[in-house]
Amino acid sequence: MITAVLKFEISNSFSDWERAFYNHQPTARKAGVFTLYHGHEPDNEQKVCVVLNVLSQEHMQKFMEANGDAIQASGHILETTISEIYVN
Repeated sequence: MITAVLKFEISNSFSDWERAFYNHQPTARKAGVFTLYHGHEPDNEQKVCVVLNVLSQEHMQKFMEANGDAIQASGHILETTISEIYVN
């Protein structure tokens, strides 16, 4: 299991992005992607951070590829994503 910290920008309001994020959670959980935290910078709701537990980095990549359209439709600007991976 890995912990992934994703930082990215969104093109809409945080509340609109969050609504789509919550709607997609059942799909993510079925795929083995579990959210530990999500939020935005204190003074900029367009800069978002999501912390996930995932089986592997490859597993996360496959999930992102399979669900890219839905992720992008949420307002997530994919090309701004910075991923940090942690293991223990």
